[in-house]
Amino acid sequence: MKKEEIAKLFNISRQTLNNWEKDKPELFKIIEGHFEKEKEVKDCNDVNYLKDEIFKALDKLPENQVKMYFHLIMAELAKNGH
Repeated sequence: MKKEEIAKLFNISRQTLNNWEKDKPELFKIIEGHFEKEKEVKDCNDVNYLKDEIFKALDKLPENQVKMYFHLIMAELAKNGH
């Protein structure tokens, strides 16, 4: 999240946020850390995100495991009439 967006959420100016970063680094780190963690938590209802995560995971696997997961997925799809 951009600093402008964070400032808006706190109803403060961007300059105030910059001052916190300079004068209150521990407070700023807590705020910044919260928004970094929030960015990591993705919406598991977002189908495109889920597909991307599946492909990322498959890309890290050896070929034989990719084939195994392919067959497992296809078997599950076949159960559902696909």
